[in-house]
Amino acid sequence: MIEEEENYSSRQLFHKKICVEEIFKDAYIQNSVQFNIVEVTNKDNTAFITGIDFTSAKLLFAFDSDIRVVSDEHLIKLHFSLDGEYSYQPLSHIKYLVQIPENHCNMFYYPTTEGRDIFFKSNIKVFEIYVKPTLLQKLLGDEFKGSFGRLQEAISNSNSYVLWDKSKFIPPQIRSKINEIIQCPYKGEIRKRYLENTLTVLLIDFLMGRQISKISNNNVKLLNSDYLALVKVEAYIRKNLKETLKILDLSEIAGFNTTKLKRDFKKVYGMPVFKYITALRMEFAKTLITQDGASIAHAAFEVGYANPQHFTTAFKRTMGYLPSELKSAIQ
Repeated sequence: MIEEEENYSSRQLFHKKICVEEIFKDAYIQNSVQFNIVEVTNKDNTAFITGIDFTSAKLLFAFDSDIRVVSDEHLIKLHFSLDGEYSYQPLSHIKYLVQIPENHCNMFYYPTTEGRDIFFKSNIKVFEIYVKPTLLQKLLGDEFKGSFGRLQEAISNSNSYVLWDKSKFIPPQIRSKINEIIQCPYKGEIRKRYLENTLTVLLIDFLMGRQISKISNNNVKLLNSDYLALVKVEAYIRKNLKETLKILDLSEIAGFNTTKLKRDFKKVYGMPVFKYITALRMEFAKTLITQDGASIAHAAFEVGYANPQHFTTAFKRTMGYLPSELKSAIQ
């Protein structure tokens, strides 16, 4: 539920009350998992926000958009910033601000305390997954105690919790799963089964680190300015997959020499720059083929390959199967 709230720090806020029982009424996986898509669009310095808690598009004040969040029971939220930048701040720790840049993610624990959702001025699209803590324990078993000791302690003490001080990038494979959920074509019972299966895989991949946690375990130590420079490079790569991307140009964007860019990029994103670029290109091509009905030649062109055969070779090497197999599966 969203309603106008009192002034906070001399700014008008909206108040979002998370009613846990209502969220999980028609949820997935034993009524313990629910997802939500929030979009913020800006025009003439005025923000409109839509999401599961809104009955219609809601007008926010000019410039940046703050929403005060309070939960009536504790729950866990996985947040994926698909477009635009988002921040979260638990009000019990007013100096603690978690930034989630575009194409990055993080996980929060909401006890029955207040926090702030902050959407910065730009067009924004976020994907959220709400999870009951009890399901996490069932899903992971003994791994929950071993891998999420701090979360378990936060739950016991009803303290706010954030998984990573510096949010991690969304791996192409997980972003692909998110797209499958958002664009699910099925209805009725088949839709529910499909979404439950996809959500389960996404949760396990996220939590057990097949894609993300192995990178976080490296204890990457970077200056915040260096981290933000790499975020800028990654955003440029994603928005220019069709173009010829050169390491010298990317180094200029970061303000690093090429050696530092290669080293730090691998630390943060878990793979060399050009392997990452190829992975993004193949996942985007997959989306074009399966969801937009693009031909293989068109998909190849859209991700920077003039020669469809070279694209097919790269796709097979990256994905483990031919792009023609995707066409066969959807026909």
